[in-house]
Amino acid sequence: MTDYKTTRDAAGTITTRYEKMLRSLSEDYEDEMVVVSLMKHYNLCIDNNDKTILEAIERVLEDYMSHSDFNDWMLTAKDKSP
Repeated sequence: MTDYKTTRDAAGTITTRYEKMLRSLSEDYEDEMVVVSLMKHYNLCIDNNDKTILEAIERVLEDYMSHSDFNDWMLTAKDKSP
């Protein structure tokens, strides 16, 4: 019975770790989808020149992106603005 319990405990540990890894990947993928969607929406809003929406999107993207990625994106986004 000891071998069975050890094997069951090990399988439980592996399952828990795998589940956490998949959840983390899923959350990363969801974050990436938000970022890409907001970047596209930002580009559409530049044409309308709606400052309020553009600033709101910038703030959300700042939360979702790394600092260096956000700064790089802001430089390219500001080049596109009229």
